[in-house]
Amino acid sequence: MVLYFDEKVRNGFSFRLSRYPERNQTWAWVHVLMDGELYSFTERRIASTTDRLEAGSPSAIYSAPGFDIRMTRLGPSNDMKALSFSASIKGHHGPGGIDGEGDIPIALEGVFHPSALRGHSPEGRFERTGRFEATLGVGRKWTFLSGIGKAHEQTQTKPRFDQPFTYAMLWGQHTSLIGLLAPDRSYGNVDLGNGDVAMKAMQVEPWSPVRKFAARLEGGGMVTGQAETVRGYNVPVLGRLWHGRIVRAQVEGQRMVGMINDWRPEEQIYGL
Repeated sequence: MVLYFDEKVRNGFSFRLSRYPERNQTWAWVHVLMDGELYSFTERRIASTTDRLEAGSPSAIYSAPGFDIRMTRLGPSNDMKALSFSASIKGHHGPGGIDGEGDIPIALEGVFHPSALRGHSPEGRFERTGRFEATLGVGRKWTFLSGIGKAHEQTQTKPRFDQPFTYAMLWGQHTSLIGLLAPDRSYGNVDLGNGDVAMKAMQVEPWSPVRKFAARLEGGGMVTGQAETVRGYNVPVLGRLWHGRIVRAQVEGQRMVGMINDWRPEEQIYGL
């Protein structure tokens, strides 16, 4: 998954590929902002090749057979050198919520240059912030994007989407907050410019246009913030809707952008 939004949250993208070789399924999610307008593409009815992508391999290609969608990792997952990505599809204007192509051409191509691996993630998950250079086209409009964003890779065989969760991924020029809240686990890390600190627990309010959250850190410190939803979108998953929120946030006086997403929010124990 790769994510980038500019500081005004007017232009950017969230691009995800998920492969399930044992099910012969690939999921592709492409959501982009162009001049403040949201465009969506999701598809879960894509085949998958049978090979399993290993974290220790010197490179890996994530693709969606039958679609012009691809991500290529250079270097093993724990020492990634670069991640290139491209998508050329037709999407819908608006928040989505249905699978399948629309009638608006969307083209995205770029490279992610990673910083150091973020710590305090579960085994098999690799979180990073870093610099993006990307070209985005929607219809006849084009823009060049450059700045700090986020990428992650997750290689696992455990079931997904089997419990409610809220996932926050926020970043600034020199800062980052990554956190997950679920009934049986809570983890993440916070960097306010002085390096990673482990997150022992996360709390967040149920969704509202402006949403407060808090993180208890290793050693007893506490970080608080609030996030304003700029755009929301929905993705059909297993007969339900996954709720994506593109946000601008304030964390201890630091400005950040990113996403706070909810799965099965009616079952979540938010804690604030």
